Amino acid sequence: MTDKQFRYELRLLGLRGHNENTLRLIVDGLSRQLPVRQISQSTGVTEKTITKMKSKAGAIAGLLSRREGNATSNVNEKHNFIYNSDHQKPIDSNRRRGGIQSSRYDVYGEQRLQIMEGLESRVPREKWNVQYLKTIGFKENISIAMISEHDSIEMYRTRAVQTFPSAYIQESEYEKRVAMGILTPSIQQQEILPPVIKLAMFTSFNRYVELFYIVIFQEIVQDSDVIPPEYTRTALQIIIKGLYDDPLAVRTGEAMIRYSIWRSNQIYREGFVNSLRPWKSTKQQLDRYIAAIDKMVKSNKMYLEKLNSDVFY
Repeated sequence: MTDKQFRYELRLLGLRGHNENTLRLIVDGLSRQLPVRQISQSTGVTEKTITKMKSKAGAIAGLLSRREGNATSNVNEKHNFIYNSDHQKPIDSNRRRGGIQSSRYDVYGEQRLQIMEGLESRVPREKWNVQYLKTIGFKENISIAMISEHDSIEMYRTRAVQTFPSAYIQESEYEKRVAMGILTPSIQQQEILPPVIKLAMFTSFNRYVELFYIVIFQEIVQDSDVIPPEYTRTALQIIIKGLYDDPLAVRTGEAMIRYSIWRSNQIYREGFVNSLRPWKSTKQQLDRYIAAIDKMVKSNKMYLEKLNSDVFY
């Protein structure tokens, strides 16, 4: 990207005149949820301006990545289409770096790592074997297929961990006293903040998350029930959509399985609805939320029926 193109895109974001390095520091600070005042003191940009940048942090990070030549590849764009259409294609091991992007300015990098580590603690690696998956209700061929898919993506997940030096030094009383002319302050000097560890976006990240949740769902029902595929698909879609910033969506997706809302007895559905009631301020909001879920289930059922008919006829 040329300087002219970079300045033009900055103007489109309403950031005319901002220094490139300053923007990097601001985006890094916002991604780690540092206090606006601390970012302002470190960069010389007003707190009001930084506050306005919060809603644009993702766009700024993307622009800075393209500036470095790390734009999202066509591989990732194709993957997004593949994921949204729910047709997961086999991963080509020859793809360069597995579609791993630079996470230096990725505002979700640290959160993505926390999400992944949380799922890996719920389904540790020793559970990814045919014997265990069969004990919780998976058929043998499904177990083998899931383990194979998990292992093929795992390499990308491991390589996607990236470490960056911290861009900030903690404010301390030591520096303040030195600035006042006290040559030997009686307090200890603060150290540089620890490095920032992020998980970069990589090919099939969403699918990798789905695999963990599919196992979690099966652990919930065990052999006592069979989850209709349209409910599994809907729950996964809701969770993935709210993975970063919507705890209600993640809670809803899991609750659909925990309450077995596909069963004919209305007591299961009523329990599910009541569990979501505290999250909505009015009955009308809750009714609309439940109606949207029902619509997704119906749509997914029609999609899967059509998919099956295309396969067999």
